[in-house]
Amino acid sequence: MTLSFEAPKTEVEGRAAALARRLVGGAGAASLDAYRVGECLEFVAHGIAEDGSLVVAAIPAGALAAAGDGVPIDVRLDVVKQAPDPAVSIVSASVHLLGELTWVPAAEVALGELPSSVASLADMPGVRYGVVAVRRAVLHDLTGATVIDGDQFHYEAPSAVDGYAAFEKVAGLDQGMLKDLCWAVMVDATPGLVVSKPAMPNVCQHMADRVFCVDVDARGLTMMLVGTEETLLVFAAFSHPVASLPDLDARLFDLMGAAILAA
Repeated sequence: MTLSFEAPKTEVEGRAAALARRLVGGAGAASLDAYRVGECLEFVAHGIAEDGSLVVAAIPAGALAAAGDGVPIDVRLDVVKQAPDPAVSIVSASVHLLGELTWVPAAEVALGELPSSVASLADMPGVRYGVVAVRRAVLHDLTGATVIDGDQFHYEAPSAVDGYAAFEKVAGLDQGMLKDLCWAVMVDATPGLVVSKPAMPNVCQHMADRVFCVDVDARGLTMMLVGTEETLLVFAAFSHPVASLPDLDARLFDLMGAAILAA
């Protein structure tokens, strides 16, 4: 059974595209599979350059290393984001792209225009830079699979809110308050989304009846309430996008206030 409560469009509109953009922009760990030539890179640095290009940096081997600059190669790029909570291993979201990789001549690479995670590999021997032209992209998150238009991938300035600092803010909240917040979204007292999934197999004692932070972004807070009969995935939307840690404090305060009223 899936329960969905539609929040005002100003709160959750574009949530999936924004999440996919975060992952492709560098928030997740990426691997690249050149499936037609039988080569796979388990780790590539990736991100969106200032000109809007999806760029990667890697040390290729085999057929990928032999490919000349400017020659398109069919690839699949998988980007996976883990939940920030170190107590559990949860994939919060992933995005999977099909496209064409083209290696770029080193002389044409302007490091100052690249994402820092990509530019940081410049001094490594054998590193090459490439551009991926996206043909198809699919996001997997709490709502399932969502096709993302390639036009949604564009450059955004790095967030002023560090993801782990944001997680620490949420981790400091009382479990009872987080459960109340889940309830507030379930009864439509707080804008957001709720998805019910089957119970996790062999739920251990330290996970049962607990709320875990799956993700925090500018638009809202995603939680997982682990039960013995079902698992609830809950997205609680902020009243407006978060731009700083003090702003996050204020938005969390608003959410907790709404949760108290709904309890």
